[in-house]
Amino acid sequence: RERRTMATSAAEHFSPELLRAYYERVFPAELMCRWLGYSTSTSASAQQRLLRRREFSFTTGDDIYIRYLSYDDAKGLRKDLMHKLPFKIDIGAVFSAPPSEKKKFAVFQPQQRELIFDIDLTDYDFLPVDAGDVTSCDLCWPVMAVAVKTMDHMLRTDFGFEHLLWVYSGRRGIHCWVCDERARLLSNEGRAAVADYMYLAIKDGRMQVHTPLHPTFYDAYTNVLQNFFENTVIAEDGMDIFGSEEGWTKVLDMVGNEEIKEQMLREFPNKSDGRARWKHLKAALEKKNMQSVAVQLVFTLAYPRLDVNVSKGMNHLLKSPWCAHPKTGRVCVPFDPSAADVFDPSAVPTLGQVIQEISEYDEGLKEDADETARQLDAISKTM
Repeated sequence: RERRTMATSAAEHFSPELLRAYYERVFPAELMCRWLGYSTSTSASAQQRLLRRREFSFTTGDDIYIRYLSYDDAKGLRKDLMHKLPFKIDIGAVFSAPPSEKKKFAVFQPQQRELIFDIDLTDYDFLPVDAGDVTSCDLCWPVMAVAVKTMDHMLRTDFGFEHLLWVYSGRRGIHCWVCDERARLLSNEGRAAVADYMYLAIKDGRMQVHTPLHPTFYDAYTNVLQNFFENTVIAEDGMDIFGSEEGWTKVLDMVGNEEIKEQMLREFPNKSDGRARWKHLKAALEKKNMQSVAVQLVFTLAYPRLDVNVSKGMNHLLKSPWCAHPKTGRVCVPFDPSAADVFDPSAVPTLGQVIQEISEYDEGLKEDADETARQLDAISKTM
């Protein structure tokens, strides 16, 4: 797709009318139900069918929050989408009974769900992200791309997971769904163990990674983070965090040494560019026997910032793929983690663009068009 630009009117990209057309013609309810049912839809025992025990949650346009919805099939899901027109769809756990019938059962508890991760740009406090300005979020996508590469490698290599679904959240974040059966059956303690293994806390402004590095973090540092830091974080044609006094002051505050900070504030203006300033800072840290701080700074500015509470609870809800973000109109599309570097969030279609492309296709059909062209499914009519 060509790079898209947001129109001045939000209604061009998201509205109840567009949402109704999208849910009716485009939203992949059948595909979603096949995924969430994990090949159990034809099981002889109704109790073995996972889809009917899966929780869906809707948030309507007037902020009414509806939990514990469940469906037997895609037809029922699409019918309710059309009826309720949710502005947001969340997906929860598979329970011991259908959530819509939970009052009938004395025991109602979550039994499985995907291991999920949520990363949001607003957790990167050094980034110039304005949640109300989607363009500022788009410009920071490289930080999300390096988070994907780092986490995808860890989940596959350290834990042996194979079935990972990465989804763009529609504005300023990404979600990961680990769909392997053994991931879905993890207890809350097991989920917490995985999340804590990957999580790095921030104390005194820096991520608390210790040297010598754990093999997992050493692998991330040498294969992903260091390269990203050199070629994006400090590069003039990248984030160029050492390119302005505001940027380098943020980094110097992370160092936690007033003597070094004052020295760098005096000397940085005389350095030619961000790379020279970083080299100068590393030399000053080395003189103080603080080389580990330089490594911590790389992690602080490049390593994924996880919201571990999302991952630890089996009953935590997460926004559904293929719904649309009401603030941007963008569809929450899955993307290939191996191509995260070239993923362009500004090129993600909005509801308005999807419906317009379908309408243009239909209007462009000639009267003598063959039946195949007329019966083409709606999503195939988009560019």
